Amino acid sequence: MPLSLVVPPAAPPVTLEQARAHLKVDGTEEDALITDLVQAATRRVEFECSLALITQQWRYFRDCWPRSGVLEIPIHPVRSVISVKALTPSGLITVDPAYYEADLASRPARLRARPGFPPLAEGFNVVEVLLEAGFGDAPDDAPADLRQAILMLTAFWFENREGHGAADSGGIPAEAARIIGSWRGRGL
Repeated sequence: MPLSLVVPPAAPPVTLEQARAHLKVDGTEEDALITDLVQAATRRVEFECSLALITQQWRYFRDCWPRSGVLEIPIHPVRSVISVKALTPSGLITVDPAYYEADLASRPARLRARPGFPPLAEGFNVVEVLLEAGFGDAPDDAPADLRQAILMLTAFWFENREGHGAADSGGIPAEAARIIGSWRGRGL
């Protein structure tokens, strides 16, 4: 069930200026490091919560359609399903949206096959869902508490560059871990 990033977000949820202010860094000498830390902290928060904070496109592959008829998408929030492709015994096709319905309000978002959904071939990655996910296009569209967790994680890594320091689960400071934990699998 691999997810593959197709189009990354146009902007980070935390700007360099916000990170500099949080770290109380006045100069620009550390900008490259701070930018890298913000990117790494963003990826960690998104991974831990199965979220896309800023609008981005993903491909989700499945080896089969679930027997229940409902396919769950493991990233949140899903803004739109752009296309569903299926490998059928006669080749790869783009499935007509009339043959599936999308529930994007749920977490996880779900796709239900409708009558007429094409039969799938045997094999790997026979279903491909192209989707757009994220809370919005601008940094302020991402939830404020998750942006704060990114800043806390960035600051922790900035101050503990050698990988030492008191942190909770897996190198995440306690308060950032609590914020992240509150978003794991949470519906909105």
